[in-house]
Amino acid sequence: MDNGRHVRSEMLLFAAGRMGNTDGLNLKSVGLETDHRGRLSVERKTYQTEVPHIYATGDVIGHPSLASTSLQQGRVAACHALETPTLPESPWYPYGIYSVPEMSTCGMSEEELQERGINYEIGVARFRETSRGHIMGLEHGMLKMLISLKTRRVLGVQIVGEGATELIHIGQAVMNLQGTVDYFVQNTFNYPTLAEAYKIAGLDAFNRMPIPDEFKVKKPAAKAAPKAAPKSRAKPAAARADKKASK
Repeated sequence: MDNGRHVRSEMLLFAAGRMGNTDGLNLKSVGLETDHRGRLSVERKTYQTEVPHIYATGDVIGHPSLASTSLQQGRVAACHALETPTLPESPWYPYGIYSVPEMSTCGMSEEELQERGINYEIGVARFRETSRGHIMGLEHGMLKMLISLKTRRVLGVQIVGEGATELIHIGQAVMNLQGTVDYFVQNTFNYPTLAEAYKIAGLDAFNRMPIPDEFKVKKPAAKAAPKAAPKSRAKPAAARADKKASK
């Protein structure tokens, strides 16, 4: 390794990245150039290349190189080419790794939040804390939620465990709708489900965050005790009569 350390192993995984399969397309003949990985540059809102009537989507344009995003990119490109009205892509999309256990993420990571100087709080739930987790006998698996301390918006969700690539879509929907951690505290989830982990993580973050004034319990002001009637200073009638008689 770079630090001089030697590591012995039976197997090595070398991730070299993806290459655009464009060598045999003769792109230069239509005025297009690729980078050193065979990828094309496009306008990300329409997926037009430098030659406006030629579109490119998927792995050939680089990040994020996912099957799911490639399908969405193709739809947007086709609608633009056919002048068909459509909606723009949402800013947050999920990543899924179909390992055992599954892993999935959507939104920003802690490293990204720290680089941007965004103050945040973390909410964590472990699958074993849910009733469905008990039923399924899950000992491992967790969900982590990243919340902005300023806006209370959900900025990222990371899940490791059973059904992670399915569960991530709840967090994705809330983020794309600019939802806050309060959504998970206010709403009810089916019982028993692993989706309850969102509720647990939401409460975990909520309980460590400053509580807005509108959520605080406001007790009615205590009523003041009635004032005692002032004592009369009038002298008794007999005393007044005696005084007059003495004159």
